[in-house]
Amino acid sequence: MAEKNKEWPRNYPVSDKTFLEICKEFLDKIEERQAENFVKAGKIIGDHIMAGGLVKLVGTGGHTYLPVLDMSHRAGAFVAVNPCLDVSSSPITGGTRSIRIERVLGYFRALMSYFRVKKGDVVIVFNNIGVNAGTIDAALECKERGATVIGVGSSIWQEDIPLDHYTRHPSKKNLMDIVDLFIDDYNPVGDAVIQIEGFDRPINPISTVADAYIVRRIEYEAVKYILSKGFTPPVWMSANCVGGDEANEKYEEEYWYKVKML
Repeated sequence: MAEKNKEWPRNYPVSDKTFLEICKEFLDKIEERQAENFVKAGKIIGDHIMAGGLVKLVGTGGHTYLPVLDMSHRAGAFVAVNPCLDVSSSPITGGTRSIRIERVLGYFRALMSYFRVKKGDVVIVFNNIGVNAGTIDAALECKERGATVIGVGSSIWQEDIPLDHYTRHPSKKNLMDIVDLFIDDYNPVGDAVIQIEGFDRPINPISTVADAYIVRRIEYEAVKYILSKGFTPPVWMSANCVGGDEANEKYEEEYWYKVKML
């Protein structure tokens, strides 16, 4: 473990780089190491959408809701996604409340039941840490129901958090070991990447930037794949552009009773 911890990105936080430099480094590394997985995710998602399915998006507490929101009803993004959002476990009702809820065993199993995850579904589960009760329960429940599950999170957290750590699911499982396809955002333990001399804790979390990039790369590969099969990808146009409302109207009609939070 000592030797492994010397490797990128376990050398973070740092004091000799700007946040811009760090963002570029992370995005370059993610692209270099995860390009093949982006293509695989694009094919899984593309096949599911062409078959008439909706991709279910799950954030399991805290700021893991950001990539879900970023994929939902967004200009230039897919129409055929179903955000499985739960306000009670989001920071909207309180940051410390969200932390408590994401550690409640069984809560996210109930949510996956509520959102009717079923055999043949495609589900993306977002969680940087990848070990808490909400994340593992969501992934296990989706797999047990017969869904194909894509996980987005950090292998670093999952490898470095002790098995007996109190934030872990009782099974001691990692998200990356449960899902069908794991996309690594390489989030370093603690998330924050800059250390300022004289201050006792690091600042500037990197996960939001990394996951936003991952979301766009997945969408890009899926759109490209769908087009290669001769289909028209269902993608929103900005409602603020000329003709945007008119272009989106057909999708609103078609998906109004399909997407729970449209």
